[in-house]
Amino acid sequence: MMATARERHRPGDLPWGWWLRANGAHFEDEDGRKWTSVRDAFWRDELGLPETHAVREQLEFLLRVLLSVDMAERGESERRFDLFRGNLVLWTFYMCWLGTVGLLQRGSTDDLSPEGRSVLMMLVATRDPEWEDLPIADVMAAVVAAVRNPSDRDRKRALQDFERAVGFRRHVFARETVGQSHAITLTSMANGSPVRMPVRRVTWSLAFDDQSVRDDLFAWIAARVDNWDHWGRMAYSKGGDAFTQHLLGLVVASRSPQT
Repeated sequence: MMATARERHRPGDLPWGWWLRANGAHFEDEDGRKWTSVRDAFWRDELGLPETHAVREQLEFLLRVLLSVDMAERGESERRFDLFRGNLVLWTFYMCWLGTVGLLQRGSTDDLSPEGRSVLMMLVATRDPEWEDLPIADVMAAVVAAVRNPSDRDRKRALQDFERAVGFRRHVFARETVGQSHAITLTSMANGSPVRMPVRRVTWSLAFDDQSVRDDLFAWIAARVDNWDHWGRMAYSKGGDAFTQHLLGLVVASRSPQT
């Protein structure tokens, strides 16, 4: 008997759901079952979860968690603080759930399984139009390398390349100098109704007397560009002071011993 496309799926090589076929307004598998989207098939069939109004938000959160796991240079303390506000109980439960459904290597909290990588590929490929592409891999690699082993010339070049690559994102962190003050600003562009002419607005800023200190923090922020949309929405909805508290806590957590 010939194996079905689903049975021929090799986790880690292709996005989850590559075997589904578009048929009109639906996606269907080889058994004729229909779903409204690939994500709907993953949520209801693969995970066995009921359809609710929170599916979109939950899958976007799952995407953030899988992306954070895939960022090997980030420690558990930082990821737990950023995603679960440091709540150890919620973190432990969610990691156990990811392991149970096969998205993490057995017994690990920082290593995607091949199936987890396929799901990550699918979630990235099917993200909402509001989600923006990350900078190209070599630009990000240069930034991370500059953070780990900084030399003034290499870091300056890496950060300039990075700033050019991200300049048109909806939420953008940037370095600015006004007089003797060296600042990092976060600007956001409003979108959707009733906005007719989108313009950038500064939603957060932090000033420094020392340019090198400013650049140190900016390099740290740049290496976490996958969080910018989330951080931008946080600063816009909760205010600059709330975001400053979150950012400082996250910086401290990133330097904490692994737990």
